[in-house]
Amino acid sequence: MSMNLLAAKMADTSELTGPQKAAVLIMYLDETIVRDIFTRLSEEDIRVVGDAISRLEHIDSDLVQAVIAEFAGRLSRSLYLQSQGHDYLESVFPAVLGEEKGRKMLRSIEPVSRVGFQRTFQGMQPGALAARLLKEHPQTVAVACAVLGPAVTAELIPCFPKDLQVEVVLRVARLKQIPLELLQDIEELLGRDGDAFGDVHLAESDGSHLVAETMNALNSEQREELLAALAQKDEAVAGDISRQMFKFDMLCSADSRGIQNLLKEVERKDLAMALKAGDEATKEVFFSNMSERAAGYLRDDMEAMGPVRVSEVEAAQQQIIALSLRLEEEGKLIFLGSGEDIVE
Repeated sequence: MSMNLLAAKMADTSELTGPQKAAVLIMYLDETIVRDIFTRLSEEDIRVVGDAISRLEHIDSDLVQAVIAEFAGRLSRSLYLQSQGHDYLESVFPAVLGEEKGRKMLRSIEPVSRVGFQRTFQGMQPGALAARLLKEHPQTVAVACAVLGPAVTAELIPCFPKDLQVEVVLRVARLKQIPLELLQDIEELLGRDGDAFGDVHLAESDGSHLVAETMNALNSEQREELLAALAQKDEAVAGDISRQMFKFDMLCSADSRGIQNLLKEVERKDLAMALKAGDEATKEVFFSNMSERAAGYLRDDMEAMGPVRVSEVEAAQQQIIALSLRLEEEGKLIFLGSGEDIVE
């Protein structure tokens, strides 16, 4: 297949063979680096790549960038890219590709971009961030919140007017993909270098999960008020968020006194059913707040049940969650780390 024809498909590298991609990448690199690469290849590999290089015609720059982006993406995935992986690439890419091209390629990898964005703005005061975002379209604000993450968003949301809070949270919840080109505009309006994200990428986003984590980071009053307002706007979205917010394992973050108050009101058979599919950490929260005899009876009840329907377990868990939320409203149970300061 002619490379001229391939070049016409700017961002599509799917029709390139492995040797052709290697040829494009090698032709892009400095000769010193290429010589080092060739010393690590077998004679047959050198022959195959050399043959592909000899057949190269004019290559569109967009095709070159697409090949390099694919290479960079595969490298990042192979490293299970976390912040440590980011540091590694931050060191290696400029050395391999040159300072300017390396930085651009590093910024074009979505997972790195998201980490970098959070690093850039997490140190800013929530009020200062909110003030700059207030003038923007709610969709721009939603994208910014989605990438900043739930911890920062939970600090931003209370800084917005009530109607904007609801609008932004709904838009975040509905996000499936994040157009990262918007982040360049966001960087500029927040007073940072607007060229931090390179080429356009689409990042997958589980918006409702992000909102659920954000809501759990708010204090109880803010959370209840915002959730009620969301339900008035879109009951389906609010329901999805609620289901993700209030999971049975959230009881692991409840205070001991609250768990003991919960144990006074919950039926033992309901608790046994709920714990039947609970993880070990959640079971231990309850067992550790009971006498050894009571814990033994509960374990016996769970074992005597035998196989149970998932729907029955979920119903029991939801009943206990509802009870724990009522106790929270009454001040008889506290979810630690819920956005409110705790005094021991």
